Amino acid sequence: MNNKISRFNSIIELKESLDERIKDLDEKINLQSKIIGDKIRVGEQNNSEELSDLKEKLNPENSKDKKSDNKKSENKKRESKKSDKKSDNKRKPKKGKSENWIDYEGLHLYNGIGTRGELELYFKSLEGMKAESERLKNIRDSLEQLMKSGIKKELAGVGYEQNDGPYELAFIKTDAIREKFSFKSILTVGCE
Repeated sequence: MNNKISRFNSIIELKESLDERIKDLDEKINLQSKIIGDKIRVGEQNNSEELSDLKEKLNPENSKDKKSDNKKSENKKRESKKSDKKSDNKRKPKKGKSENWIDYEGLHLYNGIGTRGELELYFKSLEGMKAESERLKNIRDSLEQLMKSGIKKELAGVGYEQNDGPYELAFIKTDAIREKFSFKSILTVGCE
């Protein structure tokens, strides 16, 4: 069965499943954040020039020459506007892609060897996991609101998880046999 489709026997079971996935994702996010921190610290110990601009992107307010950086960036903007007018034939990297990446058939390769390419991949993965965690938390919160509004918690169903759209639910009849109401009593009849 497709992992985008999930069956549940009750809404509570679905909520618990979402909670479990959120917990797993948060653990992965913490682990990956530690890996990134370790890589950056190792780069600092090696005085790696390769990571200096990456660290500036992470902490722009900690920049040593913030005013001179602002002036430089303004000058670069002016120069880039002039060069854009001169030649529109240059290949521009897509938004979110660095110039160091090369497309090769079905692959996207980093042009170089070192920690920077590895860190860029870790950051992309981290952003994706955070977005996924946020999406799952929104689904869980909506489900809790639905339960508070009075929907039966024993309802079974099927859920479809879309990449970009909302989580879709369809409630179904359960295969479990429900107990029918019965009244048991002892009847005594007097004899004449």
